[in-house]
Amino acid sequence: SFANFVDEDYTSIYLRGNLNLSDPAPLMLCFLSNFDFTNSDKKCPPERNALKDFYESAKGQEWTNDTLWLHPYKSHCDWHGVTCTFLGDSEHARKLDLRNNGLSGTLSKSIGDLHMLEELDLSDNDIKGVVPSEVGHLSKLVRLRLSYNELTGTLPDDFFANLTKLQLIQLHSNRIRGTIPILEWTEEKSWKPILSNYSSSFVADCGSPSDFGESLNCTECTMCCNAHGNCYPNEDTDIQKMYIEDYTHFSLVLYFGFFAGAYLIVVLVLSVLNRKKYRQLPRRSIRQLSEKDHKYALHALGADSVYQFFMGKS
Repeated sequence: SFANFVDEDYTSIYLRGNLNLSDPAPLMLCFLSNFDFTNSDKKCPPERNALKDFYESAKGQEWTNDTLWLHPYKSHCDWHGVTCTFLGDSEHARKLDLRNNGLSGTLSKSIGDLHMLEELDLSDNDIKGVVPSEVGHLSKLVRLRLSYNELTGTLPDDFFANLTKLQLIQLHSNRIRGTIPILEWTEEKSWKPILSNYSSSFVADCGSPSDFGESLNCTECTMCCNAHGNCYPNEDTDIQKMYIEDYTHFSLVLYFGFFAGAYLIVVLVLSVLNRKKYRQLPRRSIRQLSEKDHKYALHALGADSVYQFFMGKS
């Protein structure tokens, strides 16, 4: 077999000038350091090598559909989920769409070698581990969907520095920690208006409650998802528009307002009662004093006094 052949003590494989050698060369040959076409972009496309590493890292043999992947004589552009574009006389992967395809394992760093990639959709799988920083090197990327996986770790602060053409980012339903930095958009970066028009264009796990002590911080996200899988637009709620941070603070303000209002009502009632009592007491005192003085005056004047006669009549 070829594997046994490679295991022998042969140091070099030279096929230059062989008219029967197709483009691309057999995949296995391209991974031999002693193959004379190893560095040929046409015979051994670097992207095919990168996709082979990606396939093995993501447990490709367990995929739902891996049609033609690692086929020894087929171009990587014929592999399931890979769409290519021509640039000169060579083909380059433009789109890698393997959503809901049973991927697991981890993401290979070699994915950063797909320099012409514009769309990367690996959503709805079971990929674990961290998001390789090499993904941030894909400067042509327009759409990035890694949602609904088991990805963990913290994205580097400069992860999005080179991803200036992105129009869609979906990272939610993972376990990515930390802060997605504020992205510096300029007028030349055309996707900012697109983000503002589509609420689902930049989605991450920045909602509450979170799987972590604090939710992922993402001020640029157009939509946030929480630990329950519920997603909502990332905009100020009615209470936040009142300069109240969240519902916990809102409850505190509500309780304080209730007790403050109750206290004011009690004070007002007591004040009214005291004022009524104050108004009534002087009148009773004056009335009692007048009757006493009247009797004393009659006694002092005498029974036969003319004044007593008139005062008695009054």
